[in-house]
Amino acid sequence: MLDAAALIEKHRAKGVLVDTNLLVLFLVGTVNRQRIPNFKRTGDFAVEDYDLLVRLIDWFGKLIATPHVLSQVSDLTDLTGNELAAVRELFKRLVEQIEERYDASRLLVADPAFERFGLTDAAVAAVCSRGILVLTTDARLQLALQERDIDALNFNHIRPLGW
Repeated sequence: MLDAAALIEKHRAKGVLVDTNLLVLFLVGTVNRQRIPNFKRTGDFAVEDYDLLVRLIDWFGKLIATPHVLSQVSDLTDLTGNELAAVRELFKRLVEQIEERYDASRLLVADPAFERFGLTDAAVAAVCSRGILVLTTDARLQLALQERDIDALNFNHIRPLGW
């Protein structure tokens, strides 16, 4: 399996499927960087993680998502007041620009990944099995995808690279 730097280079300008927690970080950080350490869904991240994620998204050139990931992101960006209105508007613009790929749920539940991880991650596995890199913080998902020869990159392994 390629190391993190090699995977980043291999998929340059091809796009990247950014997993749920990282897309939540991207949206919350874009709305209010200072909210990252204080929001319940992004408290494990630092502002520097947001900056790194933005650089990576720029590097890959386009975002790819599944409807399942987007649904989770919409539900998990439950900010309040003006921040909620801002994150909903930003999410709307993101969805208009993102490349959405999917498989029918009836096919996904037949995949062994469904039994182990559920529908959203089975959808990620199916889409990424067609040559798309997934960027995630979920070590179990990353390892399971790599066992299937699917390119998967753990965001936590990129931090030390000084990107």
